[in-house]
Amino acid sequence: MNWSNSEFDEACEQLLIPLFEGVVRAPNNALSGLGRSQRNLVKEAISSDEFEGKKGQRMVVWTPGCRVMLIGMGEKDSLGHRLARNTGARVMASLSKKKGLSVCVRFTSGWTGQRMLDFAEGMMLRDYEFLEHQEIDEDHISDHWSVQFQASPRYQEALEEGLSRIHSVAGGVHLARDLGNEPANVLYPMEYARRAEEWAADKENITVEVYDWDKLQELGMGGLINVGKGSDRKPCMVLFTLNPDADEGIQRPCIVGKGITFDTGGISIKPTGGMWDMKYDMCGAATVFGLMEALHATGYDRRVNGIACLAENMPGSGAYRPETCSRPTLAKP
Repeated sequence: MNWSNSEFDEACEQLLIPLFEGVVRAPNNALSGLGRSQRNLVKEAISSDEFEGKKGQRMVVWTPGCRVMLIGMGEKDSLGHRLARNTGARVMASLSKKKGLSVCVRFTSGWTGQRMLDFAEGMMLRDYEFLEHQEIDEDHISDHWSVQFQASPRYQEALEEGLSRIHSVAGGVHLARDLGNEPANVLYPMEYARRAEEWAADKENITVEVYDWDKLQELGMGGLINVGKGSDRKPCMVLFTLNPDADEGIQRPCIVGKGITFDTGGISIKPTGGMWDMKYDMCGAATVFGLMEALHATGYDRRVNGIACLAENMPGSGAYRPETCSRPTLAKP
């Protein structure tokens, strides 16, 4: 998504107007940029009994050159973070690029700056699709949305700062989703490590260290070794450090993620019905990677450590057995 913020100006190809329950006429600036015939059509829709602004209600008004969507937000005093964000996500999911890529979201009376950002966050998080390894339909539109968030002048500075931060965080979320959605034959432990090293290569304030199979054995990391030794794709551990020179001598957060890129259950094989979803057993490690991307993109200046423990749990002659005795790192003799 390409985003911008502005005062009430143009109406775009698709105009979204979120309104609160009880609205009987168009709020100030709601119809800016529309022609007379367009304004009359929208005014008539808002004042009609068919649109009351109740939570979850939506009405599309077709006007020449602009598709207007009225969005019911419910009672103004009941609007919280979750409702605003979820509504933004649902609206984003309902839009069609075939109706136009330029979208204006117009926040009028009753909206606070934080709730505007919550609504935008929902839209940005929902603006996601994973089409790798698939045949794409000829009529699929891959161009990005161009979304303009419009509000009164006093909100512009906070909107610009907040939207930039949210967009960066959404980028980290989308990266984590991409990793989780990759098939296990494409994203296996050392491929995750390769992508992490490639990602960090041009970032001055991030280091990535990889403990490969030989390093794991040298350190005696029996737990991770045993889970992954039944697979030809051997386990590894990836250590991320954001701002490694910051916060010396004080405690720093460390985020640890489970990264079983495919979990058959090993010798204790899992039922067939749930096997399709076992690639998602690495989503903890995907979250670590995505979090590092989000923190870096937002300019976070404190030190954060991330650890992704990666293995593919497969049945094989080397797989660990029930009641296998292993000695994890730091275990006392």
